[in-house]
Order: sequence, then structure tokens, then C-alpha cells
Amino acid sequence: MKQLTITFLALVFTSIATGQEKNIETKSVLIDNFISFIVDHIKTKTEASELPADNIIFLLETPANELVVEDKVVLNQAFKLISKRLTETDNISIITHKGFNGVALHQTSPKDIKAILYTIENLKSSVKEFHENGIELAYEFANENFVEDAINTVIMIRNPKAMSGEEVTVQNTKSHKTKNNVVLMTAMALLPEIISVIKD
Repeated sequence: MKQLTITFLALVFTSIATGQEKNIETKSVLIDNFISFIVDHIKTKTEASELPADNIIFLLETPANELVVEDKVVLNQAFKLISKRLTETDNISIITHKGFNGVALHQTSPKDIKAILYTIENLKSSVKEFHENGIELAYEFANENFVEDAINTVIMIRNPKAMSGEEVTVQNTKSHKTKNNVVLMTAMALLPEIISVIKD
């Protein structure tokens, strides 16, 4: 809990410092609540929409190695939903912090779902240059890639597995069959939420 508070305060103070320079919004969500967060905070737009463009940087808290299977399932479903809600004129980026810090996905159209899902599946190898501090990197990136007349936002996706220092290794990963069961159970847990989104 103490570590979470320190991390959050660091994020807030960094946001305030950079916010004096440019108008960059900061939001935060637990990875388990990411899909419902999207439903509540990312509006559905069309190409003809008069809403301002979105330039969103997703700051993803990661373990030292790769994400666990159930987190990948959540992220895959979440970014598919984002792809449906945003347009070609919007931009999304993915930056990692904690376990490893770097830019995993540079500004990309949310419609390029293939590139986005590849990044989630190959998160660590997608980072070409590692940095000391992912939070600072995210706001430097936000300033350097600021889009005028757009809503520029940093969304921090908090991951309790990363905060607890849990690493995803071969030793702590069970059999392939168990992985498949986890994916199935996670998908079933997400099903009511996904159906609700489709109905909307």
C-alpha cells in the first residue's frame, strides 16, 4: 500500500510539473477495471464526429518479464473496444513502467488493432530502448508528441501483480492446460461486461 501511494504521488507531481507546460490530463485505473473504465471515459466517435481528437498515452505498470495470461486477455479485449470507439484521426501510445520502462508502441491509430495486439502479446520485446523511470518517460513523451486541439491524456493502468514484485517466469507458470483454463475462466468472467458494451 505504501509503495502504491508513493508511485501515485510521483505520478501526480510529475503531472503537475508537465501540466504547467502543456495541458495533459492524467487518469488512473486498475487493470481489472480497465474495460468498464473505457466504457465510462472513452466516448464512441465516428469519422464525422465533431468531438476533438484524442491523443492517449497508456502507461502500463508491468512485472519484470511479461504479463500474465489473464492480464493479456483483459488488455486485448480493452484495446479492441477502444479500437471500436475511436477513429483514424485519434492516436494511442503504450509506455511501460516499473518492471521495465520504455515505449512499447509509438503514436498509432487505434484502428491498427493488429499492431496493438502484437504489442500486448510481445510487450517487452516491443520496447527498443529501456529507461530509468517510465513515469517520467511518459510525460516527456506526452510533451514531445503533444497534439494541438486534441485531448491529450496519460492513463495509468495499475497492475497489482507488478506492485507486489511478482515476476512471470517459466518456474512460476503452470502447464499449458492450466493456461488455457485461465484464459477460458477470464473470458467467461469478462463476458457479461462485453455483452453489456455490445448492447450499448
